[in-house]
Amino acid sequence: MENLQLLVSIIVPCYNQAQYLPDALGSILMQTYPSWECIIVNDGSTDNTEDVAREWMIKDGRFKYFKKKNGGLSSARNAGLELACGEYIQLLDADDLLETEKIKHQITFLSNSKEKIDVLVAGYRYFQDSDESRDLLIFGPFNLLPEVAVTCDDKKDIIKLFARTNPIVVSAPLYHKGIFQRIGRFDEELDANEDWDFHLRCVLNGILFQHCGYPSRSKTLIRIHGKSMSANRRHMIKSFRKFQQKHKNNPVFALENDLVMPDFKTVALRVLKMLIPPVFVWLARKILGLV
Repeated sequence: MENLQLLVSIIVPCYNQAQYLPDALGSILMQTYPSWECIIVNDGSTDNTEDVAREWMIKDGRFKYFKKKNGGLSSARNAGLELACGEYIQLLDADDLLETEKIKHQITFLSNSKEKIDVLVAGYRYFQDSDESRDLLIFGPFNLLPEVAVTCDDKKDIIKLFARTNPIVVSAPLYHKGIFQRIGRFDEELDANEDWDFHLRCVLNGILFQHCGYPSRSKTLIRIHGKSMSANRRHMIKSFRKFQQKHKNNPVFALENDLVMPDFKTVALRVLKMLIPPVFVWLARKILGLV
C-alpha cells in the first residue's frame, strides 16, 4: 500500500511551450496519487505561458508558479529544485505527459521496498501529435533498457552502460531529493545531454537505480514534434561534442566512447544513432520481430 504522506514535487520547466502546457498539467491533475505539488518554472517565455500557468493555479492549489530570466532547461530545472518541498522529485518537460498511474505505482513500489532507492525508474514511450486530431499516436514501446541492466549488481557494468549511452529519459524516474545534495544539480553549461551528464555522475558516485516494471498506465509519454530538442540535429551534435569535452578525462567514459583512440566511423555511427527518430528504431525492431 502506498505511503500517502510522501510528497512528490513535480517540476515543469517551460520556455515558449504554452500550447503544450495544458496537456502536461492535465496529465498531472489526473494522477491517482494525490500527494504532490507541481512547480511550473517559466524560463523567460515570450508567449502566454504565464496566463496558462495562472489558470491552472486557480483550478488546483497544488500548482505553483515561478518566473525567471531565460537561462536554459537546466537552469529552469534547478530553479524548481530550489523551491521543491517533496521527498521525491518528478521532472516533466512542458510538452510531455504522465500516464495516470505513474506516480502511484512508483510510490507503492517504494513503500513496499525493504531497501532505500535513490532513483526509481518507470517505463516511457514516444508519441506524435496529428495536426488533424488530438489523439495520441503512440508509435511503439520504445521503452527503457532491459530491466536487468538497471538492477545489475556489478557496479563496473552499470558505469560502463551509462558511459556509453543515457539509457533513461529524465522524466521516467522518481529521484530522491537527497541525491541532488550529494552530487549537485544539472549542469547549466550544457545545452543538451544534461540528463546524461547527471545520470553519469549519479552512477559514478554510487547512486542506486532501480526499475519498477511496466504496468499499464504508469509510463511517461515523450512528445516528438518539430520544436522538440531531439528534432534539432545540428544543436544535438554541438551539444554532444560539449558533453564529450567535459568527460574526456574520465577514463571509463573515454574508453567506452572511443575517445582514447578516436575512431571516426564508430563516432559517426553513434551520433547517427542518437539522431535517428525513435519511430524508425521501432519500425526496425518491428520488422525484426523484436516488438
